[in-house]
This record gives sequence, structure tokens and C-alpha cells, in this order.
Amino acid sequence: YFLTGIKNAQAETSVLLQVIILSTQILDGVGAGVFGTMYILVTSDISGGTGRFSLTLGLTTAAMSIGGTVSGYLGQALAQDRGYQMAFLILGFMALVPAVGYLLFMPETSKEMDKKEDVVVRMTTIEEAPAANEEGESSPAIV
Repeated sequence: YFLTGIKNAQAETSVLLQVIILSTQILDGVGAGVFGTMYILVTSDISGGTGRFSLTLGLTTAAMSIGGTVSGYLGQALAQDRGYQMAFLILGFMALVPAVGYLLFMPETSKEMDKKEDVVVRMTTIEEAPAANEEGESSPAIV
């Protein structure tokens, strides 16, 4: 009753429906976790070296927040006026447009990363380090 507002809701729903709902919620959680990490990495790849990572990340986060908020209100209005099926189709099409745009216009960043030279930093051992610095103290060095 607490979650659904319907008395004996668990007794009225089938086990199959409960498994489907739970599986969908698990998939949604995993997808949100992966998306939360990947959009930061993609933003880093796009804005890398420009000094605008924080600005780009802020704009991306703001756009996603505004989209999520507007989608809820728009979905409710469409469902009340046109029905749930039409609301689902309209919001699905609205989500498909940026997804196709992303697939067509988003540059592949891994090719650019492969072209960059690998920088290797090697730490010397104490035996390889210079005998003494200007003050006469011995210290390990990074070459």
C-alpha cells in the first residue's frame, strides 16, 4: 500500500510483472551509473586542452537537468491531453532526434588520443640519482 496506494497491490500483481519491474529498475540504475561516468569522460575528451572543461561540464549538466525537468511536465501534459500512448511516442521521437544527431555529428575522440605521444615518466633509484645537489644534499630525481 505504501508504494502503490492500492491495498493488496502485491497480491494483485503477478510474480512475472514484479520480476520485470525489478529488472527494469536494476537496468535503469546501471545505465544511470554508466551514463554519469561516460558523459564526464566525453566532456573531458571534447574540451581537453582548452581550459574550458568546467564550463563545458556545467553547460552539459544544466542542459540535462533542464531537459529532465521539461520532459516530466511535457509528458504529463501530453498524457492528459492526448493519452499515454501518444505521449510516449512524442517524447520518444523528441529523444530520438538528439540521439541521431549525436551519432552523426559527434567526433570520435579515441582516434585523437591514439595520435598523441605517450609521455613516460621514469623515477630513478637512489643509486642512479645525482650524488648531491647544490646544497650538498643527496636526493632522488625524476628524469
